[in-house]
Amino acid sequence: MKKYYLNGLIGFCLAILVGCQSLTHENFFRVGPSDETITTSVQSAFSNNPDLSAQRIHVETHKGTVVLSGYVKTIRQSDTAGDIAGKISGVKSVQNELIVRK
Repeated sequence: MKKYYLNGLIGFCLAILVGCQSLTHENFFRVGPSDETITTSVQSAFSNNPDLSAQRIHVETHKGTVVLSGYVKTIRQSDTAGDIAGKISGVKSVQNELIVRK
């Protein structure tokens, strides 16, 4: 009976150790970029894009969610802005509230 108990305990401990292996200190304590950093990165990416640099796009970030508001001239510009914002490091989601106005 003790043998089965000991084997079960060893198996349980091994399972716990294998599960904890993926939680290294580097990944566990990693903090993503701040909301301000994300906002600045998105605005910079927009200013570097010739289709978006002249548009009036307001960018806000809250807990990794980027909210785009303002006006663009085409649907393509709205889609491009959303795509660019979504590719920025630290962005969890994008709410594209841009209005197309010719």
